[in-house]
Amino acid sequence: MKPGRVVVAGVTITHPDKVLWPARDGRPALTKADLARYYEAVSPRLLAHVAGRPVSIVRAPNGIAGKIFFQRYALTGSHPRLQRIDVKARAPYVAVADTGGLVALAQAGGLELHPWGCRPGDPETPEQITFDLDPDVGLDFGDVIAAAKTVKTKLEALGLTPFVKTTGGKGLHVVVPIRSDARCRVSWDQAKAFARAVSGAIRDEDPDRFTITLAKKARGGKIFLDYLRNGRTATAVAPWSPRARPGAGIATPLSWRQVRAGLDPSAFNMWTCRALLETADPWTDFRKAETSLRPVLRRAGVG
Repeated sequence: MKPGRVVVAGVTITHPDKVLWPARDGRPALTKADLARYYEAVSPRLLAHVAGRPVSIVRAPNGIAGKIFFQRYALTGSHPRLQRIDVKARAPYVAVADTGGLVALAQAGGLELHPWGCRPGDPETPEQITFDLDPDVGLDFGDVIAAAKTVKTKLEALGLTPFVKTTGGKGLHVVVPIRSDARCRVSWDQAKAFARAVSGAIRDEDPDRFTITLAKKARGGKIFLDYLRNGRTATAVAPWSPRARPGAGIATPLSWRQVRAGLDPSAFNMWTCRALLETADPWTDFRKAETSLRPVLRRAGVG
């Protein structure tokens, strides 16, 4: 082994001491080696949501204080532990299959993972619906909590089983697993139309609290229900993905019992991750909760 290198999950990490997140609030800086070891530790949970799907990557090879960029397409000379997946675009997307693939992303400075919400190995078939609750500047996180519970109630009334996670930022994601077998599969257009219909119904019932308009100027004091996460090529940050932001937040699955007053999303971060991974994964039964969306489309008035 050459000096200045470490091996994690069979992948050589060069410049392992390179700082990716600077020290903060008395906590030490987080390095490339820290990120690689985190991906190794979290891989059983993270792979359940990214393996076999096209993944867009937020890369910060020199840390969050340096240049940060969004990579969709597989690059020539990519690490051999990374895979390619054809999405009928100008180039294949990056994909991962195993722990080594995740660690290879750390070697490339991949701080965030944003997969399609599709069935593994099948980019044309959605297997989940994501509602991104994005609050306007100045809203309290308690408003986001209340909004998530509103979305949960609406989805449960339609016969679906919603799950919730932090985003590593200021919002929450409410996510519904749907069946993707031949009898139950829906198209991306249907998935997006459903998400828009539900979001629109919630907005219509409480227009002072919610908006479905993307423009920032329409959000004054409201929560944007972002249904656009559900179109083909759209992505959402993966459960257990770090964020390339100060505070080193992690998009963390929660139980609905945790979604209550006092919830602090910033408490879930790369410094506290070991303790997080010692607790049960609230999304263990995510795929077991799949429901066919086809009859729900009719109940929601979506063709």
